[in-house]
Amino acid sequence: MIIQCDFDGTVTLNNMSVELRDRFASRGWQEVEAEYLQGGLTVEQSNRQQYVLLRESREVLQRFARQKAIVRPGFLSFVNRCLTAGIRFVIVSSGLDFYIKAVLGNIGAPELEVYCAQTSFTGDGIVVTYLDPEGKTVERGFKEGYLAWLRKQDNPLIYIGDSLSDFDAALAADYVFAVNCGRLHRLLSVNSVSHYTFTDFNDIWPQVRQIGELP
Repeated sequence: MIIQCDFDGTVTLNNMSVELRDRFASRGWQEVEAEYLQGGLTVEQSNRQQYVLLRESREVLQRFARQKAIVRPGFLSFVNRCLTAGIRFVIVSSGLDFYIKAVLGNIGAPELEVYCAQTSFTGDGIVVTYLDPEGKTVERGFKEGYLAWLRKQDNPLIYIGDSLSDFDAALAADYVFAVNCGRLHRLLSVNSVSHYTFTDFNDIWPQVRQIGELP
């Protein structure tokens, strides 16, 4: 069994990507975000365009992320239960490496398996790159690509997420857990896709045990 889990708004209660842009990006990022939410851009294209507007150093942004991130209750205990039971737990996020790694390190989980956007800090802003499992640059479908790759390695595959960027990957999973009242939950409900909802990670473990027929 493999669990693929989103980061922003899922592992964390708050969306650190949005908080960073809101605090540090120059004007114009909201228009790009609106175009993404309306379907005019992929999440990969959107993040590339928005993060080039940030000029702060990696250290400043990481410090902000460590201070502001609110980890969803039950996360670490859930991960430990998964690993003890032999369940592979993988974070796949359209978020960025520098703040995801800073937050995970800050909560004592720096060794988790994570696939996310790679960043380069330049004088002209942050350059964002998405690579598929074969190392090729992708413009769309980052999460779906990793789900297909993980599925080849084991199944069933459980997906955990909260937002629009999780929808397509969630459709391809065997089981889905969506944050209660989040955008993913609403999209799945409107499209009559079966899923579980959760508020914190303690809510998920009983269903995972049942799915995996664990003691």
